[in-house]
Amino acid sequence: MAVPRILHVITALEMGGAERSLANLLLDRPGERQDAHVVSLSGRGHYSDILAGLGIGVDHLELSRSPRLLSAPLRLYRIIRRFRPDVIQGWMYHGNLIASLAGLMAGPRVSVAWNIRQSLYDVATEKPGTQQVIRMLAKLSARPDAIVYNSFQARDHHEAFGFRSAGSGTVIPNGFDTARWRPDAAHRQTMRSALAVADTDIVAGFVGRYHPIKDVPTFLAASAKAMAHDPRLHIALVGEGLNADNPALAAHFARLPAGRVHSLGRRGDIEKILPGFDLLCLSSASEGFPNVLGEAMATALPCITTDVGDCAWVMDGRGRIVPPGDVAAMATAMSELGDLSAAQRHAIGMAARDRIVTGFGFDATLDAYTRLYDSLVKRED
Repeated sequence: MAVPRILHVITALEMGGAERSLANLLLDRPGERQDAHVVSLSGRGHYSDILAGLGIGVDHLELSRSPRLLSAPLRLYRIIRRFRPDVIQGWMYHGNLIASLAGLMAGPRVSVAWNIRQSLYDVATEKPGTQQVIRMLAKLSARPDAIVYNSFQARDHHEAFGFRSAGSGTVIPNGFDTARWRPDAAHRQTMRSALAVADTDIVAGFVGRYHPIKDVPTFLAASAKAMAHDPRLHIALVGEGLNADNPALAAHFARLPAGRVHSLGRRGDIEKILPGFDLLCLSSASEGFPNVLGEAMATALPCITTDVGDCAWVMDGRGRIVPPGDVAAMATAMSELGDLSAAQRHAIGMAARDRIVTGFGFDATLDAYTRLYDSLVKRED
């Protein structure tokens, strides 16, 4: 039996969590489980060439450019006619909306699925345009053949907001390649040498990007408190906009001891960076199931995360949970983990890794999507 033909419609192909999840799904043995084609609503991004390099078709609608916006429906229709998908899978709010439009173009033989990657604590915190899209999706939510969420909290929030589906929405948690995300002594030494930190120093990492939902100011304010408590403590920030040149963060960076702050910028080799940390902090005001949490746990890092999305369920006691926006609680957790011996931190990290290995292996995620797509294909008699 031929593998299903899946047209993925995603808002962008930059380095965000949803984009990484889609890339992970397609880059593992490409073509073996699905014949995939990707449509990005934006321009070229980090994953565009990576996907294309493995023979996966990628188109960019570039909806932010007015001349391209006018021709986008016709270009989308031509992509559908050329690729002839069995299933159209949307990713993120805007991608889901356009996936439904694509479903109308494709006709009744093609199934449509949505993929929602975040919780919805308060719709008012979203951009006005995104708020409108979310409300529109809630009204249309009985139409897709499936709605996939990456966390139980995301499903609960959206269904409480008015999202409907045939029965409960499908939850497929993120999965992780634990051969890729693992402790690595060589990477640890290389990373710490690059930072010029001693073996006895404590490096607290933050991996993300500058966005209000990530609440970077809380992490920086907590770091200032914890660093005052422990002169061995360093922080390393990986992601775009996480430096003192960002006007929104400049005052926070000014309160930190400059010699112990390392802004690494945007990186594509996170699996080589994480082993150099001693712990990871996640200060988000909202999440679904953040990839970086599972990646850090698989790397055997003790983690501190805010109690958002499914983070507490994923951690399952193997780390520290703090309330969102609570600077004092995060600082205390950083100090507590820093005060432990290296052996004690290692024990917490290995328990965290075991949680990911046994509960969130990537093969289980691949199998879940394979079963979903097989169930959505409308076979001709």
